[in-house]
Amino acid sequence: MAVLAAKSALESSGVEPTGIGCLVHAFSYHQGFDMWSPAHYIANKSGIIEGLPINVQQLCNGGALALHVAAKWLVATPEASTALVTTADRFAAPGFDRWSSDDDAAYSDSAAAVVLGRPGEGDEFLRLLSQEMATDTEGEIQMRGEDPFSSVPLGHGTPIDLKRANKVFRESGAAARMVKLGVPKLHDLIMRALRGAGIEPKDVSAIALPRLTRTMREGMFKPAVAELIGGNPTYVDCTTGCLGAGDFLGNLVDIEGSLNPGEYGILIQGTGGYTFTCAVVQAPAK
Repeated sequence: MAVLAAKSALESSGVEPTGIGCLVHAFSYHQGFDMWSPAHYIANKSGIIEGLPINVQQLCNGGALALHVAAKWLVATPEASTALVTTADRFAAPGFDRWSSDDDAAYSDSAAAVVLGRPGEGDEFLRLLSQEMATDTEGEIQMRGEDPFSSVPLGHGTPIDLKRANKVFRESGAAARMVKLGVPKLHDLIMRALRGAGIEPKDVSAIALPRLTRTMREGMFKPAVAELIGGNPTYVDCTTGCLGAGDFLGNLVDIEGSLNPGEYGILIQGTGGYTFTCAVVQAPAK
């Protein structure tokens, strides 16, 4: 799936595979083999023979982090002009139950890809103006719970049971602490991203939130964001389940369709651990 997405993104961008200096692939779940580099496979099958393949594994924030890595790589590698970011996840049985393994989301299979260039190149495409992240590692217990470390993949049984770890997270008081401290941290994150883009909250026309349950989106994220942004921005509809690492790239596609020429949008993404991302984008002028 990632190869198909990569080829589609390259074709849409007009960039040849030989022009890609770096491919960053993000994923949440099993990639088909237990010990290999999916980024190298995707690069090879996409015709990117000498570009640097990099793997990123940070669950639902993976796509955002992969884009961040690609952007930083371009800054550090002035002789390169473009990078490719891909994501792909297939939440298949028996290892994962897309409907009941997690009580905060249902999961959809997907792949996504984005070609990232330098400012001034490809002015007809969506512009990434800034991207900031914030972390609180005291929340890492949410995805781990109290089970002992295992020595083999899926060593805690199948299908994966994230609900058990979530229960520990809530009963330990860590969830309540995260909510209490998370809103100010989220507001600070958004403001840092807006300052980096040189805009103010009132300039935001569209907002994309994580692809979680309606309760999480409408009951937690939306009120927290609305408290800071105000106004009447468009909130991008969520028409899929959680895409794993693909949430952020999927939201890039959807928010572009929600913006008129020249308008600004923000994307909020997060993952258990906890790391949150806020990115500011602008639709092309025409």
